[in-house]
Amino acid sequence: MVETDALIPESLRALMAGRAADGAGLPDGEAWLRSVPKMLETLLGTWRLTPDGPSMHGQCALVVPVRRGSERLALKLAWPHAEARHEHLALRAWRGVGAVKLVAAEPSSWALLLERCRPATQLVEMSSLDAAETIGAIHRRLAVPALPQLDTASAWCGRIAERLTGEELPMPRRFVTQGVSLARSLAQERGVDATLVHSDLHDDNVMSVTRAGAVGGLVATDPKPVAGNLALAVAPLLWNRWDEAADAYNLRNHLRFRVDYACDPMGVAPEAARAWTIIRVLANAWRACHDARERRAPAPDLTREVAIIKAMQG
Repeated sequence: MVETDALIPESLRALMAGRAADGAGLPDGEAWLRSVPKMLETLLGTWRLTPDGPSMHGQCALVVPVRRGSERLALKLAWPHAEARHEHLALRAWRGVGAVKLVAAEPSSWALLLERCRPATQLVEMSSLDAAETIGAIHRRLAVPALPQLDTASAWCGRIAERLTGEELPMPRRFVTQGVSLARSLAQERGVDATLVHSDLHDDNVMSVTRAGAVGGLVATDPKPVAGNLALAVAPLLWNRWDEAADAYNLRNHLRFRVDYACDPMGVAPEAARAWTIIRVLANAWRACHDARERRAPAPDLTREVAIIKAMQG
């Protein structure tokens, strides 16, 4: 019999310690971890799986390599949070084209059974510009009609405009004022909610497989799906691999080049991507400040956010 408690890495226990619930009716990090061994026991039995190597984890999920006969798979258990609620629906819609294949799902347990992938070493070895172009090509393959169950970009813009109205953030006031107007404008654009978009695709959420449907041997993982405009998907390519951006001779040009490189294979206008990036960065800034106030902590350093907003303007 498998000792399922031993499948939880100590580093994940440390990460979940003290993590608050994401919303009403959802467990905090420690409560979720206490439920994981029983869920693993049930899922391993139901899906006839055998653990096959050390467990891994990210910020919000446990991944256990497993076998089912000759199949090499991965069992993913997500800490329940709003952004992961519809992950299985997005993966099912993509059917392995540009994304990791979904083998089975148990939404009540926030559990997914996925094909086993390899680390995307080829992406790590690319420059950030080439990586942006490659990820843009993956986005193009993922661009299918939106699902009715998903949160919409227009509703999200409305919430951001409301949150930013009258808000004092540690950045130039004009950025916030312009952001409110921009969010309201984007919410009214034609087709704003038309496409199924992976809203958190960056280097760390790309894996390698050898099969048809992959894009240059690469697939997207860990979708945060939204019914939106493909242009909103570019932003994570700017705030990730930040050290490379900070080391660039001209930060503004480097960030705008990342946008251009991603937008070309996506078929997206760079100016649209820059506008959505401004709103997403302001949303991140608001969240960071809100969380700091909740913890009665000092205001966060928004140097990176200000730099991105400046680079996207004009």
